[in-house]
Amino acid sequence: MNSLILDKTQDTPGIILDKKSGIFSFEGASIPENVKTFYKPVIEWVEEYTNNPNKETVLNFKMDYFNTSSTKILLDLMIMFKEISKNGKMLIINWYFEEEDEDMLEAGDGFSKMLRFPFNFIKR
Repeated sequence: MNSLILDKTQDTPGIILDKKSGIFSFEGASIPENVKTFYKPVIEWVEEYTNNPNKETVLNFKMDYFNTSSTKILLDLMIMFKEISKNGKMLIINWYFEEEDEDMLEAGDGFSKMLRFPFNFIKR
């Protein structure tokens, strides 16, 4: 399975999805002009990965900001990743936030509650 690496821009997060190295990260801001177009290859990659995931998947979210339409896509991606935990595989979700950024901490807490899945909250 090939890696998917998208460079971070002013409007889009840097995304690394690398099964071989075990790196799964989303970092930066997510305010793309067309959310569905930007995230389409990411969704396709995750769909393929969930068919044959690693024994352990550690997802790292280091988001600075995301708009409402990105929220829905991020939640959908987390739901897809959560499926692997139902099949006896280990899933760990790390949610990084700046100490003074209560909004980002609350966003992560909201995702965790919606997913009914515990996140690790890590100050950066």
